[in-house]
Amino acid sequence: MERNNNVKSVFLKLIEDKKAISECIRNGGDILEVAKERGIQLATPV
Repeated sequence: MERNNNVKSVFLKLIEDKKAISECIRNGGDILEVAKERGIQLATPV
């Protein structure tokens, strides 16, 4: 049962991170600062 809760929390964290990044973009904030605060690693395009 704990594994199922852990999986849900990972998905919830992803959704919250996506909302935070979207809000940052809308408000003209610094995406890299938000990523650093939340521990998000952004991939750079090749």
